[in-house]
Amino acid sequence: MASFLITGASRGIGLELVKQLLELPVSQVGAVVALTRSSECPSLAKLLGAHPHRASHVVASVGDTESIQKAVVEVTGKLGGRGLDVLVNNAGVQAFAPGGTRTVPPEQLANIFDTNVVSHNRDRILLQGTH
Repeated sequence: MASFLITGASRGIGLELVKQLLELPVSQVGAVVALTRSSECPSLAKLLGAHPHRASHVVASVGDTESIQKAVVEVTGKLGGRGLDVLVNNAGVQAFAPGGTRTVPPEQLANIFDTNVVSHNRDRILLQGTH
């Protein structure tokens, strides 16, 4: 019975992955932790509410090391010392640029790169402490 943490779980692929994992038997998926940057996620809340004994929600921003460090402590507590088996780094950001990437300001490109590339490595390293 594996434990999973999915970042970017408030909508889209992340939310669907949480849904599909929770449809699997407890013998395969023991715990699912959905990480989002906001506590306001009605679709996720409804889904997690249907599985209160093996699903939980943690709020953190993948681009903020302090936020992730707090999430590590929270996830560790939720897993009760069992450890995290699978991390799915699904969170990401994208700029709307009608003129293509050439029109995105450099500061915004740096933020996108940090969130989509650097923070995923930071999350992986920090969350290794949960196992």
